[in-house]
Amino acid sequence: MAPENKTQLVSPPTGRSRPTPVGSAWHTAILVLFLLALALLQHQPQLRVRGSALPQLTPVYVATIVYEWVLVGYVWFFGLRRRGVRISDVVGGKWRSGVDFLIDLGIALGFWAVVMLVLGSLSYLLHFSGEEAAQFLLPQTALEMAMFVVLACCAGFCEEVVFRGYLQRQFLAWTGNVVAGVALQAVVFGAAHLYQGIKGVVVISVYGAMFGTLAALRKSLRPGMIQHVGQDTVSGLAGSFLSKARYLHMLRF
Repeated sequence: MAPENKTQLVSPPTGRSRPTPVGSAWHTAILVLFLLALALLQHQPQLRVRGSALPQLTPVYVATIVYEWVLVGYVWFFGLRRRGVRISDVVGGKWRSGVDFLIDLGIALGFWAVVMLVLGSLSYLLHFSGEEAAQFLLPQTALEMAMFVVLACCAGFCEEVVFRGYLQRQFLAWTGNVVAGVALQAVVFGAAHLYQGIKGVVVISVYGAMFGTLAALRKSLRPGMIQHVGQDTVSGLAGSFLSKARYLHMLRF
């Protein structure tokens, strides 16, 4: 396989030809249709799960972890591998020193601050909290908290590979336009969270566009992965503690 398929997988280099796809059209179509079909299924009111129906969250977390890795397996085995592309190529290389890690960590923290400002403002304007949609997934026990952290780590890696690494690359290769590649994967990313409602789709689409922009500018998924893991972990654990605090407050009064 020609080596050019293994380079510049996040955004095209200036002055060169557009990057080549890392999967076939049918492979991408199946992935997108599956994500949208599952989102529509989760959005059905009669099929929504509430906290009272989930006395044990650990099996839900385990199932979700398996689902995340199945998506990555599908992208790699039936897509990337057939084009001679490695996961590390999609991610954007590896850390060669502690300094490289610290640079990406600093970028991730700065990006996190921007995310909080932008998404916080957008959520305020749309009157969207997302609390009801995510409430039933908040961990309650020590085991659930540990499993939630594992889930957050897996989601941060897997979703960045699938959406910013694979889909963004595909849309970029087909359109020849970085903005279009970022926007299209962001729309799919937002639509995949339809269970959070239309307002949630808008907010998460913007979040996905921010991830895509970071990946295109940095030519790496690593800062986005760090922020994604951190955001999911902090949101879940903080939400759990706040939920318990409100419950104890209600008992006292």
